[in-house]
Amino acid sequence: MGFFRKNPSGYKVFTDSDGVTRSVHKRVLEKKLGRPIRKGYDVDHINKKKGDNRPSNLRELPYSVNRSPKKRRFW
Repeated sequence: MGFFRKNPSGYKVFTDSDGVTRSVHKRVLEKKLGRPIRKGYDVDHINKKKGDNRPSNLRELPYSVNRSPKKRRFW
């Protein structure tokens, strides 16, 4: 695994051995779930802190729910 840095959105990313840049929070959730993130879904930081990539702080939500401030208050 390469080094970590932040992307322009403020999320930690790394470059894997194939030279592909990946988001740390997405990789952590995929390991927790034991599968890739489903199409149409996104990773949500439960405590809203982008740097907190603990598995217990990450969950999979439908993209439309994760990106909508009005809908997020119901989760």
